[in-house]
Amino acid sequence: MKILPFTFLFALFSPNLQGQEPSNNELSRRIDLLAEQVENIGIQESGGAVGSVLGMGPAASKVYSAAPGISFGGYGEMLYTGKDAGNTWDFYRAILYAGYRFDDNWVFNSEIEFEHVDEVKLEFAYLDYNDGGGMGYRMGHMLVPMGWINELHEPTTFWSANRPEVERKILPSTWHENGVGAYGEQGDFSWRLYVMNGFDAADLDPSDGMRSGRQAGHKAKAENLALSGRLDWTGAQGWTVGGSFYSGDSNQSTSDTTDFGTTLYDIHMQYDRGPLRLRGLYATAEVNNADLLANSSDSDSLKGWYAEAGYDLWANRGNGTSLTPFVRKEMLDYLVDTAADTERDRTTFGLAYQPSDRVIFKANTTTEEYQGTETDILEVSVGYIF
Repeated sequence: MKILPFTFLFALFSPNLQGQEPSNNELSRRIDLLAEQVENIGIQESGGAVGSVLGMGPAASKVYSAAPGISFGGYGEMLYTGKDAGNTWDFYRAILYAGYRFDDNWVFNSEIEFEHVDEVKLEFAYLDYNDGGGMGYRMGHMLVPMGWINELHEPTTFWSANRPEVERKILPSTWHENGVGAYGEQGDFSWRLYVMNGFDAADLDPSDGMRSGRQAGHKAKAENLALSGRLDWTGAQGWTVGGSFYSGDSNQSTSDTTDFGTTLYDIHMQYDRGPLRLRGLYATAEVNNADLLANSSDSDSLKGWYAEAGYDLWANRGNGTSLTPFVRKEMLDYLVDTAADTERDRTTFGLAYQPSDRVIFKANTTTEEYQGTETDILEVSVGYIF
């Protein structure tokens, strides 16, 4: 690949067989053509421009715009957290994307994650078949298509140093399971619908959120499967409005017949135009017979929401940099409709600085109020994608 620009350059500027010198206009035309060819070669080698495709993050989407063959990408983030209970400094994630584009229809894409330096996970590894007519099919280890963050979790896609708590606890990102499904885009609408392995009730502890019930596709119990999907509308400039759901029985036992039917859904919206971005999400989870779980809960229901706003002070610079102060209000309740005061209120103020669209520095403070106690949290992070 690297030799092509030099071969092309030699061909462009070598005298023709008659020994005639090219005119200035002809030289200018050839230079423009050479620049276009070199740019196209660079795009193929880098896997294309930054942008989200089919619900994947910008770096994870590179394989979809790459030339046939191998494509690499990745992201990482380092996080400092300061709390009264103690401070931590963690190289949170280092990610490698590896993909292969077979032809115009078939793509393989994967994410290998090194988390907290010494943990290794496979977050997705799937085959895509796209029919070229607005519909495709996906099979393998996949991201559950819920909320904002679970699919778009690369550090440049959200402002705060850590993810919103609602999308960590109630929608338990990063949430990935084995499955098969379909996706499509028709006009202003996009959708995804997957059959996947579900939660495992043996580990589920809804009194502390839904994270513990994830199987992550590791020899996943599949006595009961789940259905998950989403629908988004982008018919007005700057707007995205949609919803997503998950439904399945979390009882994976071969002997116990207790109904641990589990349902999650969210509604979400975003306005992103010019320097202003507004984002909101409401999520809820229901677990039947939660009081009969091994980790029993006094409530079958969890809920949470957040709303955030940010304004890019450097939007008019036009050089790819940004400086965005933001604020987020968040509420969570893991024990809905119980007598105790169980709501957690969180308020976050922060600043996100991007010297380029692939590098981001973040700092924010969060105040959490729970049962009369106030906790202050400082978080600072650096992130990158490639």
